[in-house]
This record gives sequence, C-alpha cells and structure tokens, in this order.
Amino acid sequence: MSTRDHSVYFSNESLARFVAAQGKTVEKVVCHLWQNNLNKNTPLEIIDNVELRFTDKQKLTISCNELGTGLEAIHFDYKTVARELETEFEGKIKLFAMDASTTKMWEDVIGKTLILVQTTKEADYYKADSVMLNFGEEKREIAISPDDGLIIDYWEDI
Repeated sequence: MSTRDHSVYFSNESLARFVAAQGKTVEKVVCHLWQNNLNKNTPLEIIDNVELRFTDKQKLTISCNELGTGLEAIHFDYKTVARELETEFEGKIKLFAMDASTTKMWEDVIGKTLILVQTTKEADYYKADSVMLNFGEEKREIAISPDDGLIIDYWEDI
C-alpha cells in the first residue's frame, strides 16, 4: 500500500482556492460553530469552518472534509446549511456564525495581507492535516481533530 493510501490530501480545487486567496487583504474573520444538543447533559460545540473575508468581497473558507479526515477549502452558504441542519435534526443541531475579527486569535490579522497558505508536501501531493496562514509577522495554523473539529492556533517559527 502506498503512502497516499494512508493520508488525506487536498484536492486541486482546494489548492486553487488557497492560491486565489494569496495577496488579498483580510477584512473580517467568521467562525461557523456547530452546536449539537442531542444530549442535553453534554452539549457539544465545535468550529465547523473558518471564513476569511477579504476587502475585494472574496472569501476563503477552510473546513473539515465530509468524512472528517482532513481539511478542505470549500464554497460555503451559511444560510442554506443552517436551514438544512435545522430541518434534518429538528433544532437539536444548529449552526452559528460568529464574527471572530475582534477575538485575540484574529484581531492582529485584520487589515493584513494573506501572503501565503502553506501546506505540507508529501511526494506529489499536499497533506490535508493542517494549513499555515502567513500574514507576514502574524501566522495562524488550522488543523483538524476527529473529535473536536477545527483547531486554530498561533504559528511560531522554531
């Protein structure tokens, strides 16, 4: 079995979305939170995706893939997805949009240019386990946890 069989890789569409976002200035950051209230004693809330909105009105949305095994850059329609979840799960699973622009994690990237979306290359493919968003002196890493959704952290050069 080859290495490719054990890892999840970004699609060409995701890679193209990353490249298209580079060089754009961040205007706003929105986190879409998925809240599961199926068990009222232990509600679960995870970050479903992160959406960078740019001054030219374009956006880059980074999310888990459908299987939860890797990341992908997606086209995301918040209103449609929220409605579908509400109907399918009778209000027990909801999607919320949160403006994260003023949070400690994101406030320093507002107004900065996304210089590079960096991924890890393995042979001829790019691993979908994490991405590093380079805004010059500010960098953020987005990774995936099978149980916790997206994990966002500061990137520090070693």
